[in-house]
Amino acid sequence: MRSMLVRGLVLTPLFLAIACGQAVPAPTESPVPTIGPGGHPGWPPLADGGELLPIPVTSELVVGSNRFLLNLVDADNNPLAAPDRAVTLNFYALEVDPATPAQTVEATYLPTIPQLPGLYRAQVDFDRAGTWGIEAEATEADGRVRTGRMVFSVRQEGSTPLVGSEARSSQTPTGESAEQIALISTDDDPNAAFYRLSVDQALQQDQPFLLVFATPAFCRTATCGPALDIVKEVAPAFHDVAVIHVEPYELEQVDGHLQPVLREGQLVLVPAVVEWGLLTEPMIFAVDADGIVRTKLEGVASADEIRSAMEGIAP
Repeated sequence: MRSMLVRGLVLTPLFLAIACGQAVPAPTESPVPTIGPGGHPGWPPLADGGELLPIPVTSELVVGSNRFLLNLVDADNNPLAAPDRAVTLNFYALEVDPATPAQTVEATYLPTIPQLPGLYRAQVDFDRAGTWGIEAEATEADGRVRTGRMVFSVRQEGSTPLVGSEARSSQTPTGESAEQIALISTDDDPNAAFYRLSVDQALQQDQPFLLVFATPAFCRTATCGPALDIVKEVAPAFHDVAVIHVEPYELEQVDGHLQPVLREGQLVLVPAVVEWGLLTEPMIFAVDADGIVRTKLEGVASADEIRSAMEGIAP
């Protein structure tokens, strides 16, 4: 597996295969997209390696609809993502037609956390597994266009539930009192409503819910706390949608403070992380009253995205 350092923003997959011997059912392909700046027959790298480098940072790209997250850097690894830099993405199914884009989309700038560079996001549909190419075109304020290419892979299916598939039933921790919640959440200002219902209970009650996997205190991506804070800001407007916050790692009280459980030097994943097939955190799923996953948001997500996800499952 890979880790991508983006000027202080670390996007790191969970190491499912080594955490306490627990792993998602292993697919036949690598769970993380294989990426590289090299060429492909009929689709060479741009001259001189291109003027920028588009780096996919989504943990799994699969056949169907994908929320595609992209880092954009120059040749010296300086981040280029900016709200005033328009970016067009051309996607090529390289094993089918390396000369004609299968899809062209306009990317949207996505802030991450203060003082750190942003990313770009786009909704992309892949119609086949295999080797794909992305060509990014960034338009500067003076009208100049800079381009760059990257090769990556798309899998037939992933480990997390597909949008449109059934949610996975999990017994997630619940608590009523502040003392109980303090044992299951590292949020320093928790919303008590986020811990009243477990995933399996919500599914049994036909209750639409937003499931948030995040650990503000021990996040490997630095975005868990901000992601949960955005959910806390948006959620009060949706009284009929439950929010379920789940810490991805087993926790224990040590000298009055929550600490992650370590086993052979590794963080231990909670069962729900394994059952939902997470490769990274934070991760948000919107599940409707019929138990169907309607939205999946990996990593940082904007308030508008979370609001749209909740609107999509609200009764």
